[in-house]
Amino acid sequence: MKRVLLMLCAAFWLAPAGAAPVAPSKPNVLLIVVDDIGVGDLGFCGARDIPTPNLDRLAREGVVCTAGYVQPMCAPTRAMLLTGRYPQRLGYEDNRPFDTAHTGLERSIPTLPEKLREAGYATALVGKWHLGKGLKFEYAPRNRGFDEFFGYFGAFGSYVDPTYSRNGVEQVCPGYGTDLLTAEACERLRAWKDKPFFLHLAYTAAHLKQEAKPADLARFAHLDPKRQMAAAIISNLDENLGRLRQALQDAGLTERTLTFFLSDNGGEPLVLGTRNTPYRGQKFDLYEGGVRVPFVVHWPGTLPAGRTYAAPVATLDVMPTCLAAAGGALGVTDGVNLLPFLDGTSNAVPHTALFWRTTDHAQWRRAREQGTPAAHLSAVRQGDWKLVVLDEEGANRQELFNLANDPGEATDLAAQEPARREVLRAALETWRASLKPQVIPPAPRKHAGQAAEKQAPKHP
Repeated sequence: MKRVLLMLCAAFWLAPAGAAPVAPSKPNVLLIVVDDIGVGDLGFCGARDIPTPNLDRLAREGVVCTAGYVQPMCAPTRAMLLTGRYPQRLGYEDNRPFDTAHTGLERSIPTLPEKLREAGYATALVGKWHLGKGLKFEYAPRNRGFDEFFGYFGAFGSYVDPTYSRNGVEQVCPGYGTDLLTAEACERLRAWKDKPFFLHLAYTAAHLKQEAKPADLARFAHLDPKRQMAAAIISNLDENLGRLRQALQDAGLTERTLTFFLSDNGGEPLVLGTRNTPYRGQKFDLYEGGVRVPFVVHWPGTLPAGRTYAAPVATLDVMPTCLAAAGGALGVTDGVNLLPFLDGTSNAVPHTALFWRTTDHAQWRRAREQGTPAAHLSAVRQGDWKLVVLDEEGANRQELFNLANDPGEATDLAAQEPARREVLRAALETWRASLKPQVIPPAPRKHAGQAAEKQAPKHP
């Protein structure tokens, strides 16, 4: 009798009548990626001409990784982000394999949304994909682990009255693109507040073709025209991230959500008005301005607020970190779980070295239709030292920098430090030997792709 009474009491206290649904034990994952925004564009990174109070607050309440690295252009960064692998290991050095209608990210490579879905997560991509489509949508987001997709497939998204695909059905969406993507993301949060979810929110801002709201432009009339446009777009983005944060709070999800915020590559000052100050270079470069970006990790109650983390980290690490938090199976990766480094549990560094390889963008852009060769560029960072090889086949085209003393990469020390240069060169050669050659797909035949898109795919 006593045993029965104890069981009844326990049932009463553990499941009271009318109780709210039990919160999921697994954290939600929110992955926010912006496009072509540099460290010179956001307040928490040091920018003073564009107010970003909502992003600054996210940074104050999370961990700012001051040496957060990506690839120098859009698609390879996104491939690295969603696979935890160097894209060069998979045969992707630049955007070209993803810029045609019939190719995409290799389907045998597991993706983060696929792994999280296996772990019981609802998954959605809102915004930019740029990892392929396929003639039968075989590379599209819903065939790569996302339950829901609202956004666009390629490199370019519109700002005003954009055409977005909702699970394969394209439609013109009246309004401003950044606002529309945020509204969709907020709706996902509300719909999934009682289940673990992975929401990948990939904004167009501040990529081409730039358009801003007149009221936002008016606020920055004192800036030069290119910077004015960038400021208007980024300010609007910050306001939208404030709305997203409020939606998380209203749904009671803030402390149950692991958030990453980063840019896919550095800014393009002359084209977009975005900046990488104080770093040298820009998008497409292997100098710091092309590959070192704003990078924040936020998880209240689990990661310390207001911490700055200086050791190099990379988008390689997003997948292993998310799966460690979610209890999912990882598999092969080039990244590491960042949680013990960011919370102070580990005093080691996540990476002994980081590597890059790409092709000279100016060369391959001119010859992309012919698929002609372009010079390969590569780089390695090991500790505070970084070697940049400006042409792998060219003689004496190596530059060596000490980033601790020279973060702007102004002084080439290759001649003064030949032994160190050779150590880094040997590490880079060993890594390059493990890579898969990139195959440039032929230029797509537009009429064939358009005809195929009219077929009814299973999971567009």
